[in-house]
Amino acid sequence: MKTILLTNDDGFRSPGLTELRDHLKEQFNVFTIAPATEMSAVSMALSLNRPLRIEKIDEDFYSVDGTPSDCVTIALRKLMKEMPDFVVSGMNLGENLSEDIIYSGTVAAATSAYFYGIPALAVSLISDKKNYSRGVYNVAGGVEIVNKVLSKLFAGAEELEGVFNLNIPYENNGKILVTTLGNKRYKPDIIEREDPRGKKYYWIGTGNPESSGDKGTDIWAINNKCVSLTPLALDLNCFSSSVDLNGVFDEI
Repeated sequence: MKTILLTNDDGFRSPGLTELRDHLKEQFNVFTIAPATEMSAVSMALSLNRPLRIEKIDEDFYSVDGTPSDCVTIALRKLMKEMPDFVVSGMNLGENLSEDIIYSGTVAAATSAYFYGIPALAVSLISDKKNYSRGVYNVAGGVEIVNKVLSKLFAGAEELEGVFNLNIPYENNGKILVTTLGNKRYKPDIIEREDPRGKKYYWIGTGNPESSGDKGTDIWAINNKCVSLTPLALDLNCFSSSVDLNGVFDEI
C-alpha cells in the first residue's frame, strides 16, 4: 500500500484537508501534517528565525505553527519513519491558476516535496461563481476528482516525477484536461487606514486580477467547466529573453 503525505496551507481544521484525509485513508497509508493557522500566499517561506511547535491532533496527524513548507520539511526530516511515495497538498479553498502558483502555499508544499525527489499533487477547489463572495465549495465532488486523478497517475507510469497542479471548478463536466499555464495579472489594492494613535497602516488586497488563456491553458479549461491538471517544471533558466546577451558578457 502506498504512503501519502497530506498537507495544505488553509490549516489543519480545513474541511478540504479533513475530508480528503478520511477518503485517502481508505486506500493509502496517510500521514497528515498541516499549519496550525491559515498560511495562504506565503509561497515557499521557511521559518528560520523562530522555533516551531508541533501538536499531535490524531494518529499520524499533526499541526505545526509554521508554513506549508515547514510542515513538509519537518514531516520528511523528523516525523516520518520512511519517505512517502507521494505528497498531496490541499484541497485548497480557492483557485491556484497561472501566476497564482508563485504565491501559493498549496503549490509551495508540493514543490517542497519535489526538492526531496517525491512526486506531488497540489489540489485547489474553485468557488461557486454564483456565491463567490461567500466561498461555497464542492468538497465532496473535489474528493471524487482527486481519487480519479490519483488512480490515473499511479496507473499511467511506473515512476512519477514532478509537481502536478489540479484546479477543480465548482460546476464541472467531469473532463480532466492536461493544460499549460495561462496568464493572470494582479494589481493589488493598497488600502490605507489609521490606528487609534494616528499612525497609518496598510492592507494589501488581491484586487481584480486580469486572466486570459488560449485553448489548452488552465484558464481556458476552467472557463469551459473542465478540471485542469497542469504538470509544472521547475527549471527557472531563461534563454528566450528579448535582450540578446551574447557577446555582452564573458563566455563560459
